[in-house]
Amino acid sequence: MSSRSSHWKLILMLGAFTALVPLTIDLYLPAFPELAGDLGTSASLIQLSLTTSLIGIAFGQLVIGALSDIFGRKKPLIIAISVYIVASIICAVAPNIWVLVVARFIQGFSGAGGIVISRSIIRDLYSGSELTKMFSLLVLVMGLAPILAPMIGGQILLFTSWRGLFVILSVAGLILTAVAILRLKESLPLNERSDGGLKATISVFVRLTKHRRYMGFALVQGFASAAMFAYISGSSFILQDIFEISPQAYAMIFGLNALGFISMSQVVGRLSGIVHEEKLLITGFIIALTGGVTLVSAAVMHGGLIFVIVGLFFITSSTGMMNPTSLSLAMQTQNRNAGSASALLGLFQFVFGGTVAPIVGVFGTSTILPLAIIILVSQILIVLSYILLVKTKEEGNESTI
Repeated sequence: MSSRSSHWKLILMLGAFTALVPLTIDLYLPAFPELAGDLGTSASLIQLSLTTSLIGIAFGQLVIGALSDIFGRKKPLIIAISVYIVASIICAVAPNIWVLVVARFIQGFSGAGGIVISRSIIRDLYSGSELTKMFSLLVLVMGLAPILAPMIGGQILLFTSWRGLFVILSVAGLILTAVAILRLKESLPLNERSDGGLKATISVFVRLTKHRRYMGFALVQGFASAAMFAYISGSSFILQDIFEISPQAYAMIFGLNALGFISMSQVVGRLSGIVHEEKLLITGFIIALTGGVTLVSAAVMHGGLIFVIVGLFFITSSTGMMNPTSLSLAMQTQNRNAGSASALLGLFQFVFGGTVAPIVGVFGTSTILPLAIIILVSQILIVLSYILLVKTKEEGNESTI
């Protein structure tokens, strides 16, 4: 960008588009117990509404990311957010859990345009350590959403029902549509766009899956998201039911963990260009495992709420370090087709997260042990993915796409 002012304007605008995804996921978390009672359904089915939105986000990125490589970034984004508005309204008036589950899938699918196209725009404009810094700044802006969303959601529930939360999301979508139309500039020139066609799109994804280094970082992102969404889907029931805290207190704890996530993402931004991204990534692994072991120990030894909070803080903070570094390292392996590369990363993140989210409910929310084990296993798989796919003798021989 030509000036520092325009640089920050871009980050704030893309951060707002990206924030649509965490807002979609997090705003209604404090309402889970109320939602289950109002719709007369189980905790597991309420978590299914989270799962379908995550799956929608995953495949929405795949489709919208590929389309943005063909048609440019701006038009697909505007169409996606317009659909998001309609889906949010359907969620607000859903008469039963199954209408909500379907509408949440559509809401996630369309909302995915914000995150995948924002990443693609940054990859269009930046490279190297600057790319890492930009991603860390994007995490900072978008990280305000998971801090504020549950806290706002908890406060809104003092005045209205869970349906009001989805009305707010539809209004947010309307504002972002106006911003995209009036302020967003196209970042992908015509001569750099994909030739299009189903065969060409599939070919790009096949090449990406054969790139060991890229796939290693993609799996790191996927398993990190599995740990995070296990926490997101299970923490509301566990902290409010087992430890008997209020929705407002839960929102404060959730906000504290999100603050740790943001702080670590900014450590990455500060150190990028000074310390190699892979060293920062490995540091994230160590912090994550520390949190996972602490949480399992607290569950087995009945350590109490304070130890659970400490474990969750380490887990979420480590994700703030692993996400921007693994994202940047993965995207640096790709010169072209940034939309598809970003989309596949998103697919791994949200399919893994969506798969894990209801498992916590299936194994029960009367104890924290299932949540703790799922998180620790995910963290072990993060490390194994890095060792087996990234740290191989072939990694230096792969070319960018």
